Amino acid sequence: HVSTYQSWNDVGRWWWGLAQDQLIPDESLERTTRELVAGVTDTREKVARIYDWVIRNTRYVGLEFGIHGFKPYRVTQIVRRGFGDCKDKASLIYAMLKIAGIDARIALIRTRRNGSIATEPASLAVFDHAIAYVPELDLFLDGTAETNSPFDLPGMDQGVMTLLVGPESAELRQTPVLPPDRERRERVLDVTLEADGAAQITGRETIVGNTSSAYRSHYQAEGMQNERLQRELSGSFPGLEVASQQFFDLDDFRKPARFEWQGRAPQLAQRSGTQLLVPPSTMGNLLSNLARAPTRRHALELGPPRTYVEQRNVRLPAGASVAALPTGGEVESPFAKLSVRYERQGDVIRVRTEWVSRTDRVSVAEYPAFRAFVERADALLRERITLGGR
Repeated sequence: HVSTYQSWNDVGRWWWGLAQDQLIPDESLERTTRELVAGVTDTREKVARIYDWVIRNTRYVGLEFGIHGFKPYRVTQIVRRGFGDCKDKASLIYAMLKIAGIDARIALIRTRRNGSIATEPASLAVFDHAIAYVPELDLFLDGTAETNSPFDLPGMDQGVMTLLVGPESAELRQTPVLPPDRERRERVLDVTLEADGAAQITGRETIVGNTSSAYRSHYQAEGMQNERLQRELSGSFPGLEVASQQFFDLDDFRKPARFEWQGRAPQLAQRSGTQLLVPPSTMGNLLSNLARAPTRRHALELGPPRTYVEQRNVRLPAGASVAALPTGGEVESPFAKLSVRYERQGDVIRVRTEWVSRTDRVSVAEYPAFRAFVERADALLRERITLGGR
């Protein structure tokens, strides 16, 4: 594309000139903000309270007519209407932070789905999103993520170009890519295996990060929880019938999403002659999911780094013998790490699987090494606990 702007600072100055009068609060908004942060001295807590108020009291609705494709509505109007688009919500967060005495910026964003682009020429046209930014905490706040913790940056906002715009200047930079421990799922499965390969399963799950936001939204309707959970889990446990489920802290956006469930899977283990073959984990088929093509012409986008931990405790059928217990092991690369550990304690076999992805993007040059790593990881996950007959 072409542009008449000479620099990114020029872009920022133009946008700030358009938006600055829209950021002026009224007495009501000032009073609301001061009440929210009354008695709080910690900046993180002040930011969290303001963010939580904005996402709970305004809905994301985009009415981007005419100049309002670029110019936010007045923050007082956004509060009265109870809705706004991305730049409206970012503007409201900005205004409330300033009332609370916290330095802030508006961050114009080029989201991940639109791909990377050269930093020249400077242009407003490259951005498709707006969020808020707190320099003191180096923290980005996306007001459209309406069930998020303030400290969980949505994946579409991570590792992308942003222009930080404030009253004095504008700065072009990249948003951070959060480390894998910030996007984490922990699953504990207590499995009572039956002689025919069926199993009674009790699951306890904890989800940290952006995925927890999706769970809070998806499972908010209590009457739909069983149907939706059964549909989700059937991908890991074909034919599973969920007998009961319980979700915790769905309305507390700063806590991990947690849930427990009980159900019966008609065929957790596969029969091979007189033996049962028990999978170590719900993970598998990594090659088809992550690196199906033998070669690539473009970089592979993996999404934000993440961690998955599964502790599977398999209680054996009465009288069953263990014909073979895999040794497990670990495969590691710059891209990710997989470890699978086996332990037998009486009639219970415990398997701990941990997957840590370390990068959000694999270049064309790196792809052969990445694919080779995925093949090694798949081989480790294909190992089976082999049980003999009664």
